[in-house]
Amino acid sequence: MNCPRCQAKVVFTKRICENCGQDLTNYHHIVSMSNQYYNQALEQANVRDLSGAVVSLRRSLEFNKRNTNARNLLGLIYYEEGEVVSALSEWVISKNFQDQYNDADHYISEVQANPNKLDVYNQTIKKYNSALYSAKHGDEDMAIIQLKKVVGMNPNFIRASQLLALLYMATDRRDNKIRAKRLLLKIQKVDVTNTRTIQYLNELKDVHVKGDEVPRKVAEVKPPEPKKVLPKVETDAYKTITPYKEEKPSVLPFINVIVGVVIGMALMGFLIMPHINASRSKQENSAFKKYSEEKAAKDSDVSSLKEQVAELEKENSELKEENKELQGGSEGGESMKDSYEDFIAAIEAFQNGDKESAAKSLEKVNPAVLSSDTAKEIYDKIKEKTFAEMSEVVFKEGRDAYNGEGEYAGNRDFEKAIELLEKALSYNEENTDAMYFLGRCYQQQSDAEQAKKYYNQIINDYPTSKRVSEAKSRLRELGE
Repeated sequence: MNCPRCQAKVVFTKRICENCGQDLTNYHHIVSMSNQYYNQALEQANVRDLSGAVVSLRRSLEFNKRNTNARNLLGLIYYEEGEVVSALSEWVISKNFQDQYNDADHYISEVQANPNKLDVYNQTIKKYNSALYSAKHGDEDMAIIQLKKVVGMNPNFIRASQLLALLYMATDRRDNKIRAKRLLLKIQKVDVTNTRTIQYLNELKDVHVKGDEVPRKVAEVKPPEPKKVLPKVETDAYKTITPYKEEKPSVLPFINVIVGVVIGMALMGFLIMPHINASRSKQENSAFKKYSEEKAAKDSDVSSLKEQVAELEKENSELKEENKELQGGSEGGESMKDSYEDFIAAIEAFQNGDKESAAKSLEKVNPAVLSSDTAKEIYDKIKEKTFAEMSEVVFKEGRDAYNGEGEYAGNRDFEKAIELLEKALSYNEENTDAMYFLGRCYQQQSDAEQAKKYYNQIINDYPTSKRVSEAKSRLRELGE
């Protein structure tokens, strides 16, 4: 907590500012009331009582206008209701009160990261204002057309949906009233306690849409109609008088078809099948012969390759022995060679003014293999001139990954941030900024033990660092 007079950091339990002597009793009460209304708004927002949450958050900000958590939540509720301009206004004010470590940065970046979406919001506001003007001047049809487009582009824009429903209700047409009720029921899911929505729904309580319970009407019971009885007619009264007699079906055509099929199958078995079987056998024999020849050729190639492998392994062993003799029997000869190559590359980069490349090359060097005192002095000099600066460069990149800024705009990558911040510490183990943000990364990932480790390291090993007060504050958040 900050003192309202001198803005110095003050522990919340203190009743008097140790820096300027300001009495903080009333200020404690004001801050507590603001936080109480903020917590009430959180509970209301969780049950979709957005209108009630807005009232609670405004009261919270009346007590403490610097309550950035309440202001950020108010912006989120405005954004959910389609009021993008109001949401951005609240987040910008919050950013002015708390420039660093403010979630408003992330919200503003999310909105501004997609220019097309931002343009859609801008178009919805313009069309809504135009529709409102048309409705006020009696052009309801044009207002309805424009509001349909607004609701299509931003379905959560509550004010636009309410105005469209009101225009539907004013037409006195049943189909439009059904549309109005469907629209109001849809936006009621966004804000369940919006008084205007509830008032309009009460006006439409007699209108039933699909899904509403409709009272069943009792069907009137009609007496059964008497059955009509046709007069009895004798069976032979309407027989056709003709000399034609129907011909009885013959079985011979069916027998002829069966005989033809049997003869065809017999001819195919005696004449065609032997030819097909002979052709198939010839193809199988040819394929087997080809396979045998290919297998024999492959076996020969495999045997030859095995001999070549054995010769190469023998030659490799001899070369290793020769290489060991040339290196004087030193098992670390390859490591020493690589270290000197990286050391020379670091010297050349440093002479050319490329400190970043010099630091990266020097990092690969094993100082234990540098035999001469001159080489060690040059190593220490380049390390002193480059590692601290390189640590700051890598730290800034890791901070951007944590905050979702720079090349990571709109995407907070904690894993990448941890990798870069640990790299910064490898260059400069006294970089308390890197330690603090490592603690923040692990805190965001709910790894309290790792976060406490870095916060305690700052407090215990670097008590004069500017990050000490922030580390203590974070430890209190973690219950220590």
